[in-house]
Amino acid sequence: MKRLLVIALIFLAAACGRQGDKQGEGAVKEAPELLLAVPSDALAVGVFTRLDHALEQMLDPSDVLLELDYSKFARNRACIALCNVGSIVPLVIIETGRAHPGTGLRPAADTLAQTAALAARADSLRLSSAQLALPKHNVLLISPSATIITVVRRHLLSDSSILDAPYFDGVLEIIGGSDGIAWRNSGARRLLRFEACSIPRNQLISFIKEATEWTVACDGKLRTVQPESERYFCNFLATCAEGESKLGSFFPDEAELVIDMPIADLKQWRASYETFMDARVELEAYNKRIQNLRKSSGKNPLDWEKELGIQEVAYAATPEYTLNLVRCADKGKSEGVLRNPAAGFVRALYGEPFNATDTCCIRKGKWIVSGPREVLDTLSFGKERNWPAKSVAVVQSENRRLTWTKENNILWQVSNR
Repeated sequence: MKRLLVIALIFLAAACGRQGDKQGEGAVKEAPELLLAVPSDALAVGVFTRLDHALEQMLDPSDVLLELDYSKFARNRACIALCNVGSIVPLVIIETGRAHPGTGLRPAADTLAQTAALAARADSLRLSSAQLALPKHNVLLISPSATIITVVRRHLLSDSSILDAPYFDGVLEIIGGSDGIAWRNSGARRLLRFEACSIPRNQLISFIKEATEWTVACDGKLRTVQPESERYFCNFLATCAEGESKLGSFFPDEAELVIDMPIADLKQWRASYETFMDARVELEAYNKRIQNLRKSSGKNPLDWEKELGIQEVAYAATPEYTLNLVRCADKGKSEGVLRNPAAGFVRALYGEPFNATDTCCIRKGKWIVSGPREVLDTLSFGKERNWPAKSVAVVQSENRRLTWTKENNILWQVSNR
């Protein structure tokens, strides 16, 4: 779970998928019944056709819930929710048999003994459990927290669940009858309890919380759900066209995180980005930073951007250093490592996480690479990689790559490229 969460959160630091259906619009697919037992304030939920798949993808290897022998139930439908009770606690919901309308909890005869045995095993590991009846099926709840079990009971009595959460109908449109995991972005501070990458945790969390409402992983793709508003970064990015992506042979092998954003139409991109900043009431401060750089450097960063005809901006981070990479419309003269006359421009124009201490730069054809002099003096380029020819954005980290296009938002195993 931690690894997949890292992938989803890192992805949002650079690019977001297309918008899911807005709340109250579109034909919402029938909700999986097990979601009725997920509390409305759960921070994440996974829906699976098989319990063993849910355990593998949603829980860390050290979780006590993995010590249980689920026997026959390993192939049953299941949900796992991550709930906040001061700390993040998992809740496992297992379908155990058909309910009998009007009679409450009556598991099928062939699962009655197995359900009782599993509940007893959970008790021996000091896990809390409860058998409950949903409209069509009975379920067994298991969690390290007795509080979560109580919360579920209260939610069922009040006929409320995760299905009532804002914009969750957009999540259902994506998941449908497939296996899928949804994270609530407002819960990023609780979910992301560890350093995910070279980007400072607080910076990443601050961005993620307002980039979109939900992030959904389903069928090897990541998509986002948010209302129609210019203030969401995901909606800004969805207005951008695919551009040529040529970074594949131009970042260090040791990079632990690469964020790449091709720009198909600079004028359109600039207008969309400033509309996004204005909607977040940040445009005035954004313009002030640019003007301060104009005064200190003698060059307006916006003029610099237009004169170079910026076609791609990227960030590469290794354990020792970070680099900004900018691809221009035309080739420039290679003169070795120089003092960067446009220091701070990339971060000011394109925002975090770009390196703010890009004091030196080197020109390689159409690329301007900026960062520490001691790194640029020894940096080598030119190793060919299988890289998307066109995209809206690409993120690569931890042997995986995420590529967002106008059609799909795909999670790739780098080792299987």
